[in-house]
Amino acid sequence: MPIMSPSSEYDDEPLRRLEQYLAADTQRVEEARGKLVDIGDALMTLRARMHNIDLGDDPGVQVLTQEMAGPMIDRLAGTVERTDNVILVMDVGAGSDEVNARHERNRAVEGQLQRTLVHPGVLETELARSELAAKRGTGQLQRVSDHVSTEFLLLGEEAVITLSVWADPASPYFFIRNPALIRCFAAWFELMWSIAPEVEATAGTSDDALIRMLALGAKDEMIARTLHVGLRTVRRRVAALMDQYGVGTRFQLGAALERDGRLSVPAR
Repeated sequence: MPIMSPSSEYDDEPLRRLEQYLAADTQRVEEARGKLVDIGDALMTLRARMHNIDLGDDPGVQVLTQEMAGPMIDRLAGTVERTDNVILVMDVGAGSDEVNARHERNRAVEGQLQRTLVHPGVLETELARSELAAKRGTGQLQRVSDHVSTEFLLLGEEAVITLSVWADPASPYFFIRNPALIRCFAAWFELMWSIAPEVEATAGTSDDALIRMLALGAKDEMIARTLHVGLRTVRRRVAALMDQYGVGTRFQLGAALERDGRLSVPAR
């Protein structure tokens, strides 16, 4: 009986394929490790800047004065397809930057995607609510979130402009071009945006706003803060909806609202 060589008895093609897959996976792991190192370096640089530690010339993170920030934002915002803005305090009326505001509205009308997250405190004045309503009229998407803890503006994938002192609107700005840091801010924005209800023109009186927040699973306390009503008012309006639909629990209310076509989470 002839003796067969291993190469003729066994086809090693599957082994070669597995080796190729292993090599490709190893390369992807190394690339991912390199990106994590880049992100760590970028965060260290930003922290050093925040504490006035000199790390030398870093074009990825630069400081802008309040006077420099406005023209820089206006110039760069006109070159990107999308802007994502997080607002802690809203400047309106006398002294606000009307030129930038007008350009922002014009860009929205021309089709630029604009998303704005505001802190509930922004909605406390009639002037700010009116300004937000005017921007919604041009197509700007707006949501409200009590997770907003500082301000920043994402200019597409090109840059981030954020406060150099956390939550201090009077501080200078960091102008960030570092791609890793930009992605960090983008991920943070998307997370906040995904769980935030829409800003409503009649948030204080509309059951639609209340129902949208219920659909998002918001607690009564958050609903009260967002709609600028008392906690007892929220519970009274929920009870009224339960009476309207003849149900005894919030779970049953959710099912009834869904059947009625009123229970829908805003598109993300």
